Amino acid sequence: MKNSFNFTEDQRDYLQEICNIGMGQAGKSLSVLFEQYVTLSVPSIEIFAAKSLITTLKRLIPAEKISAVRQGFYTHVVDPNICGESITIFSNTDFEQLAQLIDLDDEVTYEVQEEMLLEISNIINGACLSGIAQQISERFFSTPPSMMGQSIIIESLLNKDHLIWDHALSIKIQFIVDKHSFHCDLLLLMPDSSVEYLQNVLNRLIDEL
Repeated sequence: MKNSFNFTEDQRDYLQEICNIGMGQAGKSLSVLFEQYVTLSVPSIEIFAAKSLITTLKRLIPAEKISAVRQGFYTHVVDPNICGESITIFSNTDFEQLAQLIDLDDEVTYEVQEEMLLEISNIINGACLSGIAQQISERFFSTPPSMMGQSIIIESLLNKDHLIWDHALSIKIQFIVDKHSFHCDLLLLMPDSSVEYLQNVLNRLIDEL
C-alpha cells in the first residue's frame, strides 16, 4: 500500500465529521419512515487490501445471515473524481417486525421482503451520500438499488478475484432500532483513485479552517 493511502489524524477526523453529517441525515430519514428513534454508531473508517476482503467483511459484519442491497455512486459518468459501491447490509432480519416498522399490512412474501429492503436501502443511501456530497462540494449520482442476496453468508457477498482495485476505503455506518430488532449497516467502498482524490479534498478543506 502506498504511504499516501494512510490518512493523517486531521484527515481522518475531518472525514469522520463529514460522515457524521451524512449519517445523521440518513438516520433522520429512517426515523421518519419508522416513526421510531434510530440509534446511530460512530462511523468506522479504514483502508484494506483486496486480498483481505473476506476477512475484513467478516470482522465488520459479524452476523450469521445477511441480506444486502448495492448501489453504485459516482461524481461523473466519464472519469469520475469519486466512485464506489454503497452496500446496505441487513443482519438477521425479522421481516414480520420490519413490516410493522413501515406499517405494511400486506402478506410478507419473498417479493415483499425484497421491496422493503430496496426501499429502505435507497432512503439510507440517498440521504447519507447527499449529506457527504454537500460537505465536499460534489454531487453524487447513484445507480438503482439491486439485491445482492437474501439470507446469505457474508463470504458470498463479494468475490475478491473479481475486484479491479488493490486497496479500498471502507466507511461503515450502523443503524439500529432495538424495539423492533432492526439492524443494518451502510458500507461505503471506494477504490484507490477515489481515496487519493478524497485526501486532496480533505487537505483543502482543512487548510480553509
